[in-house]
Amino acid sequence: MAARYAIANTVVPEGAKAPEKVQLKIARDKALSEEKEKAVDAAKKEKVEQREGLKKRTQAYEKEYADHQKKLVDLRREAKLGGNFFVEPEAKLLFVVRIVGIIKLSPK
Repeated sequence: MAARYAIANTVVPEGAKAPEKVQLKIARDKALSEEKEKAVDAAKKEKVEQREGLKKRTQAYEKEYADHQKKLVDLRREAKLGGNFFVEPEAKLLFVVRIVGIIKLSPK
C-alpha cells in the first residue's frame, strides 16, 4: 500500500442503517488509513536517519579537506623557513588506450 494514495472518508449518519457493502468499505478504508499512517511515520523516521547520516558524512569530509589544506599550508611555511621551494601536489593523470574493441574487433 503506497502512502501517496488518497483514502476516502465514508461517513454514515447516526441512526441510519448502512448496507453491508458500505460497512465493509468503511472497515477496509479504516485499515488502509492506519496502514498509511504507519507507512508515513516510518518514511519520516527513515528520512531523518538518512539526513543525520548525510550530515555526519559531510562533516567528516569537511574535516578531511580542512586537514589537507592545513597540511599544505604547514608544508609551505616549513619550506619557506628552510629556504626551500614547495612544489604543489598535482592531480594524478591516467592515459588509457583501447587496443581490443568491444566484440574482439580493433577500434577504428
